Amino acid sequence: MAVILLNPAIKTFLGLAADAKPTTDVPAGSSFLETDSGAVYVYDGAAWQLRLDLGPFRASKTVTFTGAANLGQLNTNTTLFTVTGEVQIVAIVPFCTTDLAGALGQVSLGITGALALFIAATLGTDIDANEFWVDTTPDPNGVALPAALKDIAITDNILAAVTVADLTGGVLRVDVYWRPLSANGNVVAA
Repeated sequence: MAVILLNPAIKTFLGLAADAKPTTDVPAGSSFLETDSGAVYVYDGAAWQLRLDLGPFRASKTVTFTGAANLGQLNTNTTLFTVTGEVQIVAIVPFCTTDLAGALGQVSLGITGALALFIAATLGTDIDANEFWVDTTPDPNGVALPAALKDIAITDNILAAVTVADLTGGVLRVDVYWRPLSANGNVVAA
């Protein structure tokens, strides 16, 4: 890349990760802060580039299980986060906000190709409101994160997999704190 003289009228933007970043009348060196993820992007004169020296970044996804395809239906996976490149999961913290329902339904947390990388299959009805789901026996109040939920390098999408029977109700919020390992490393809520 050629050296670019930064315009003294550099602009600073605030917005959400889902917002379209402006590309018209944006001088090189301008920045965009995603207030919901903490990610900072710098405009290089042609495109927005993630500041790889910052982080960890946060992505959050809330999923309501209904028993429909990709939302708790048996043998369908719910993609929670789309992963690009290589990333380090600094910490992943699932929290239940509404009791999960569905007789015999089990859910695991993992990635494409390793469906239980983070948490093994857990009986859905054992995951209740106001509990952290960090292993097969969810915990209320507070809990130390186990090794399986922190400092994991991945390249695949993060998903919840339902087995045995449908999950027909309940709400999980999953927060991921991550850092890029590759220049294109990124995690966004699906």
